[in-house]
Amino acid sequence: MDLKKNNFIGSIEILITGIIWGFIGYFVKELSLMGASSELITFFRVFFAFIFAVIVALVLYGPKSFVLTKEQLLWCFLDGLLTQGIFNYCYSMCVEKSGVAIAAVLLYTSPVFNAIISHIVFRERIGIKRNLILVLNMIGCIIAATALDFSFKTISLIGIFMGLLSGLTYGASPVLGKYANKNPNLFVVIAYNELFASLFVLLFLKPFHSIQIISTKMWIYGIMYGVIITGLAYMFYYDGVKKMTELSVVPVIASIEVVVATFVGIMIYKEPLNFVNYFGIIIVILSIVFMSKTSNIKKY
Repeated sequence: MDLKKNNFIGSIEILITGIIWGFIGYFVKELSLMGASSELITFFRVFFAFIFAVIVALVLYGPKSFVLTKEQLLWCFLDGLLTQGIFNYCYSMCVEKSGVAIAAVLLYTSPVFNAIISHIVFRERIGIKRNLILVLNMIGCIIAATALDFSFKTISLIGIFMGLLSGLTYGASPVLGKYANKNPNLFVVIAYNELFASLFVLLFLKPFHSIQIISTKMWIYGIMYGVIITGLAYMFYYDGVKKMTELSVVPVIASIEVVVATFVGIMIYKEPLNFVNYFGIIIVILSIVFMSKTSNIKKY
């Protein structure tokens, strides 16, 4: 398959991932209403994704596929720890300390962080057009999430720091995924990533208290959150990253999540949406389209 076609398929897979991730807010909100803490919600996500990936990997590849080299295991550890464990924990902390709006804005600094990391690691050329599109994407996300209403009563420095850290770890995801993805067995990579993330989250979880509050409905939502929103989504994500020739494009395409999340809020929770929100959504979509047309595949 030629690079251009491969890159296009990868872009579609990343887009599908972003659409699935747009439903994260729904599961987080429902689990929160059931009494789950942010640590427990994060654990649901990574642990059940781990179980899902292990089962699929055993069926598709067999037990021997879980034998990795030290280098592969190291990259899976770093990927799982940073882009699953630390990312989810920091994002949840930012929501708790600073609120949903600020958390969403700080999370979508990720395309900028990714462009910088990709430039340093892979020497990807950013260029004036890419810089402008990155700025456009950030502006669109900010407008879509806040409607330019910044009348926050209190601003937590810890919350801001955690939000920026979530943007950094999320932005690093395609880069680490590229290295971790050297193993041809995709679900083995996902399984190890989610295993290391689960172990990290356990450090902050109160297991005995959590077991007492978990209901049947919470189990069902937790399993769906881990299997569909995480396991299935990362199947598309990692396969898409493997096909992409330019990783700075990935977070911008995945930012369709903001658009989907906004419409989920409207349709399910009847959250109000004004002209300014719509304007931000249009900007995000345009930035994705523009980024897809600025390929530098020929340099490869």
